[in-house]
Amino acid sequence: MQLELRAGPGETLDAICGGEVQVLQRRSGYRFTLDPLLLAHFAVYEGGAHRGRLIDLGTGSGIIPLVLARRLGCRDITALELQPRLYSLAERNVYLNRCEEQVALVQGDLRRVEQLFAGGSFSHVLCNPPYRACARGRSSLTVEKALARHEVACSLLDVARAASYLLAPRGGLCVVYPAARFAELVAVLREGRLEPKTARMVHPRADRPAKLVLLHAVKGGRAELTVLPPLVLHAEDEHAFTEEVSAMVG
Repeated sequence: MQLELRAGPGETLDAICGGEVQVLQRRSGYRFTLDPLLLAHFAVYEGGAHRGRLIDLGTGSGIIPLVLARRLGCRDITALELQPRLYSLAERNVYLNRCEEQVALVQGDLRRVEQLFAGGSFSHVLCNPPYRACARGRSSLTVEKALARHEVACSLLDVARAASYLLAPRGGLCVVYPAARFAELVAVLREGRLEPKTARMVHPRADRPAKLVLLHAVKGGRAELTVLPPLVLHAEDEHAFTEEVSAMVG
């Protein structure tokens, strides 16, 4: 297979995780943020995602599988992406980082996972879903961004239903989501028979309200929710990460 593994016109090549992971991205269009890096580490250290087969729903450029494979030692990773252009970019990134033995890419719609995978075939599901409902917030400038950030192609309930179908009994879903929608997140996951088990609020600074929540939910049964100490991104200097976050990205 011949894939262009260099940055082409309108693309950038960015190094993260101390240079362990290299990511091709487009200058305009969808570009990953810090959120999927936080999710990957949370999924491994709180969700046990390094054990068993896992799938990333809506992988985008492939950032979560790359961090899981290159930095966090995961081996059996499937990545699902709807958009053809992002799927192509993720494919190039997998080969660029020599992760083709650990990461299997599938192009498809998470709303139709039953056509792509057997039910109960994964131990872990990860997802950095769209944060905004279609009627809220400013619309993104491109279709690629809109699909990634707004509930255009899938809703939170779609994610919960897909995860419930894909997970084996007692399997776990890990998501990152706006803290302001935490109550809605819990309600929707429970509707999909996914019981919240561990949550961690993410704060821009220690004296600021939480912006995100990292949540681990388990399929089936009941689990007492454990709220972990907050994850603080920045110290007093807003341009510098805290020691914990620096260890993830550096």
